[in-house]
This record gives sequence, C-alpha cells and structure tokens, in this order.
Amino acid sequence: MQTIIKNQIKAIKKVFRDPIFSILAAAIGFNFLALDYFIFSRTTTLEVFFLSNSPFYNWTSIVLSLLTAFLFGIALAMVIFILKRKLENTGTSTGSSIFGGTFGVIASGCPVCGAWLLPVLGIAGSLTAFPFQGLEIKIIAVFLLGFSIFQSSKSVLGICQPASKKRNFMFSLAFILVLISLIYALPKLPQEYKFNFSGQNIAKTALLSAQTGKSGGSDLDAASLISQINPEEGYTIKAKYENIGFNLLEAGVIDFEKFKSIYDRAGAPLTADQLKIFSQEGFNQEITIDSDNAYFLLNFFWALGLANKNPILEEGEITKYGESQIDSFASTGGWTIGTKPVMEVYSNSTIIKLNDEEQGKVEEVAGNAYRPCCGNSTAFPDCNHGMALLGVLELLAANDASLDQMYEAAKYFNAFWFPQQYFDLAVYFKVTDGLDFIDIDSKTIVGKDYSSGLGWSKTKRWLTDNNIIEKPPSGGGGCGV
Repeated sequence: MQTIIKNQIKAIKKVFRDPIFSILAAAIGFNFLALDYFIFSRTTTLEVFFLSNSPFYNWTSIVLSLLTAFLFGIALAMVIFILKRKLENTGTSTGSSIFGGTFGVIASGCPVCGAWLLPVLGIAGSLTAFPFQGLEIKIIAVFLLGFSIFQSSKSVLGICQPASKKRNFMFSLAFILVLISLIYALPKLPQEYKFNFSGQNIAKTALLSAQTGKSGGSDLDAASLISQINPEEGYTIKAKYENIGFNLLEAGVIDFEKFKSIYDRAGAPLTADQLKIFSQEGFNQEITIDSDNAYFLLNFFWALGLANKNPILEEGEITKYGESQIDSFASTGGWTIGTKPVMEVYSNSTIIKLNDEEQGKVEEVAGNAYRPCCGNSTAFPDCNHGMALLGVLELLAANDASLDQMYEAAKYFNAFWFPQQYFDLAVYFKVTDGLDFIDIDSKTIVGKDYSSGLGWSKTKRWLTDNNIIEKPPSGGGGCGV
C-alpha cells in the first residue's frame, strides 16, 4: 500500500513539476466548476437550494463538487501529459480517465436538479429515487476519477508492463461495470432504506405558538393549514381524462411499461382507475388531484405539456437558448420514458386543440404562474412541474375555464406538488393578513412574489427571522419529484 501511495505522489510530481500542467489542471478544474454552476443556476438558486435541504446535504454536495473538480483537473492534465509523451498505447488508463471525467461532468450541479444530464447514460427517473438522493452519483464520480489517476500514474512512471495490459484492461472494465450496475441497482432499494434530506417536512415542522395579526389573535393550527392546502377530498377541475392517456401512448411520449414500472418501484402501483385512463375507451371522469395521486398527475400532465403542440414550446422563452439546446432542460432531457426520442414528441401532437382566445388564456396564466423550485414561470417550462402545469392550463382552457378558475387550479396543483413550500406561504398569509388558504387570491400566491424560488425563500426567511416557525429541521428531498 505504501508503494502504491509513493508511486501516486511520484507520478503527480513528475507531471506537475512542469508549471504548464499545473496551470492546465487549475484551468480545467475552474472550468468544471463554471459548468457546475451553469447547470445549477439553470435549475435553482443557491438561496433556494440552502433553504430546501438540510445542511448535511448542502455541504456534502458542495464539497463533492469541489473534490470532483479538483480530481477532474488532475486526471485530465495527466491524460494530456501521457499523450504528449506519446504513450497512447496505454489506452486502458487514458480511457479510464476520460470515462471518469465524463462521469464527473454528469455528476456536477445539484444532484437532484441536475437529473436532466442522466439520460446520457440511459438512466431513467429522478435522482430522488436514489437512497442518498443523488449524492452517491458524485461519490461514484470521485471514485472513478481517483481510479483514473491511479491508472494514469502507472503510465506516467512507465510501470504498466505489456504483459499486464490485458489484466489491467479487464480490471478497469470490471470496476466501471460494477459502478454503473450500482447506479441502476440503487434506485430499486426499498423505500425504508432510503434517506430524506429535505430542509422541510410538513409532518415534522415545528410550528411555534404565534399570534396572527388580523385573525383575532388565534394561535396558528398547523394541522388545519395542512388540510387547507392539501384537502383530504382533493381539488377537482372541470375537465375529464377522456382519451388523453391513450393519445399520449399513441404519440409515443409515454412507454406504458416504463411509466407503470415507476410506480411499481415506488411501492404505489397504478390503481384500476389510473389504468383505465390509458385504455382506448378512455376514462370519462373529472380530474381530481389529491395527496395519493399528485405524483401520478405530475408525470401524466408532464407528458401532456411536453407533447401537445403549443406556441409556448415553439416560440416562447424555452426556445431562446436555440433549438439545439431545448432538449437539455429537466422537462425535456429528463423525460426518458417515451417510446420515441424526446425531441420527436416535443410539441408534436395536437392532443388538445386551442383557438386564439383559449391560447390567450393559457399564455396569460402561464406567464404569471411560478413554482418554488426555480425563478421561471410556466411560460418557460424548463422543469417537470412547469411542463405539467402547462398541460393542466391547456386542458382547462379547452374546457372553457375562466382565468380565475385557471389561476385557482394553478394554486392547488402547486400546493399538492409543493406542499412544504405552500405550507410556508399559507402560514405567511395567515399571520400577515389573517387569511385562510382558500381566501388567498390565486393570482397573487402563484405569482413571482411568492411562488418563484426567490419569492418563496424570502417568505420563508421572514417567517424564520420573526420566530413564527422554527428553522428547517434535518430531513427530506430537494427540488426533484
């Protein structure tokens, strides 16, 4: 073991005694962190990230990002050194370094919000399915980069003997295959073995005895507020499933077996009624969202918003990055359960046809309806929640819903998809205005000042600074589904 460590140190000294390679490694590491931040800032903000997760999750993620950038710089600089020395015949170590570097890029950013990068490896589903909610991806990247440096060191020192090349290659291949197998196996662990790192958990939120300003001085009742934002009977919109599910299958946006397996793995298999939604006969029942089916409807409407042809997807803000980058968002690249590539189904099917007046309603509400995971409105549906709400609004507009009804639907769908954040908002409006959740103006609460990532985080900070609720306890998930 001591010999191995000495060889690593000796090889690193040999490479980096040339200042050019030290500068190169630093530049590579810095650019990696720049990419890390670019990916991160496209999905959330630092303020929202820190308020949404426990300190352990936040700092572990940051430390692993820094460590990955540091190792990535060293690994790639060593590869360049080897190539410069015309040691291309040591393909095992070079390949390992390049693979480790690629994996490091995939693991960059917020482990949950960066889930859109995973389709590069064909990995379906959200990182929240992992026991450590994606932190293990970064840990595996660190191991891969460390292994890459180990392999490269032997080439640098010229101790990779020809007789051992085959053995080294087989060992490297086995090592990589084991790690990739872990990636696929970890999400399948039973729920009881998974960890929860969210900064907020309604079931555990300790609500202090606080006096409301305009509500006659009554103490806040956490259970009552929770039942208001997520009513047990759910929230029903004046629209039916009809043949939407079957049309989504026909459009290729949903692979039914993949879709079904998501819920089987989560321990919440599709119900008989949910299965009817995808039948050719359709399901002639009004749509009700509740705590039991919120996750189902999130993915169902995500598919609808993604596939239904709409100017928002073809001419809106999501196109400003260029057509070649549209598939890089969480709402596009993150959709991996279709029978066709995502850009073949993106805004490609007229499942819901809207006239000019109906489209105008969708654009007005979408432009003013935000979600707490980022700073973008539904008119820029770059994540699953935004794309799903776009689908909801399209369906409502086609069913002659008024603007007020569409804003109210956005309010309750957001509340079921973001119950923790909307609990905070409900507390805020109760304390400051004495309003029950049902009485809060829908357009106001779903607007940028409250339902955007920054708007919610400011509200949360105000509640914390005024000792109305305790600082977030340890536990739970970030901005993933």
